Amino acid sequence: MAVGCFANAFKNRTYHCVLTGPLFLIAGILLLSSDLTHFKAALVWAVVIVGTGIAFLLEWHYSRKLKRAVSS
Repeated sequence: MAVGCFANAFKNRTYHCVLTGPLFLIAGILLLSSDLTHFKAALVWAVVIVGTGIAFLLEWHYSRKLKRAVSS
């Protein structure tokens, strides 16, 4: 997911991918090393879901503002 988000962020400049790419990368690293770091997988997934939701809400909010500014 992180690689796809980074590629989409560079190619299409989508705002949510700029935010979720690093989030997915960090979550992947934490999940892969969960035996060493003692992070609970449920906590990591909860942070990923909340972070992804926030990223989409921010993109939706700012795209509406941009659309209004362009149409004015």
